[in-house]
Amino acid sequence: MQATTTRLALAIVVSFALHALVISSARLELAAPPQAELPPLEARLAPAPPSRLEQPAPAAAPARKPPTRRASAKPPAPPVRTVRTAPPLFVPPELEFGPVPELEGEPVAAAGPPPVEGPAVSPEPVAAVPENPLPSKGRIEYLVLYGSGDGLPVGKVVHSWNMKNGRYLLASDAETTGLVELFSPQNLRYVSQGKITPQGLKPDSFFIARTRRGKTEAARALFEWDKQQIVYGYAHDRKVAALTEGAQDLMTLAYQFALVPAPEPGRLRVPVTSGKRFDTYDVEVFPEEVIDTPIGQLRTLPVKQMPRPGKEHFEIWLAVQHNYLPVRIRHYDRKGSYSGEQVALEIRMGDNEDIASR
Repeated sequence: MQATTTRLALAIVVSFALHALVISSARLELAAPPQAELPPLEARLAPAPPSRLEQPAPAAAPARKPPTRRASAKPPAPPVRTVRTAPPLFVPPELEFGPVPELEGEPVAAAGPPPVEGPAVSPEPVAAVPENPLPSKGRIEYLVLYGSGDGLPVGKVVHSWNMKNGRYLLASDAETTGLVELFSPQNLRYVSQGKITPQGLKPDSFFIARTRRGKTEAARALFEWDKQQIVYGYAHDRKVAALTEGAQDLMTLAYQFALVPAPEPGRLRVPVTSGKRFDTYDVEVFPEEVIDTPIGQLRTLPVKQMPRPGKEHFEIWLAVQHNYLPVRIRHYDRKGSYSGEQVALEIRMGDNEDIASR
């Protein structure tokens, strides 16, 4: 029994010894290699060493910036498509019928000294009105045709007028339409201002502006009656010529017969300005003629400018039953060939009274 107990105790001791040996060998394999023992750290405050100016310390290399994360770029916006459109009309096509605007450059009377007492002076007589006065306001709308035969519609024209207090304002606004407007837009503006006299219209100024491909060129004529001269042309190229009574511009020439008795058939010589030039027109008045228009058959008085070599000319038909207003205007080019015309579609006079329309 005792021997058995002794053998059991010896087996337990041997088992513990073997387990200890296995565990020790495992720890030796997993442990890190031995390191030298480091001296203890010791911190002390000491004065900074003197700087050595003769040998400055090399500049430290700039610290390398950490790479910035590149933001994802937004896709570029699609290009904006530019669509070419016709330029707006240089001035609105319809006149606003109100007080006649003051002429540019018209002198304003300065306040003078009090009047000196003396015999009463009779006021100047009021100028008589023309024999055939027009209604104070009105407008005519035209269709512009190009080419021979029935012609191709290429634009429209509006004539407007306003007459008040012995003054007048005449305007013409033309613009292309249809395919011509799409490929070659143009606008043309005429404005004439002046006085109404017993002899008809007496212009003080005439203005022309043409807009093509977004560019506008303008010219002006000033009738300086007191100096008996006319100043005309572009702003950079002004010209001066002698001015004689009866001189007209392109607008008053077409409306002159609406205020004075119709002339007998025959030839007239009229000084006329286009704003760019000042010429003498030979104009012939023909006997009455009945023509077909979009507003019906009309009795008309044909007035035609005589052709001049190398220059354009025109023909006008004045409606007898409508105050001798222009209802057809025909144009010829510098070679004398017919190039187109404008024919009345509607005539309005007074307070929007529809006188004639198609």
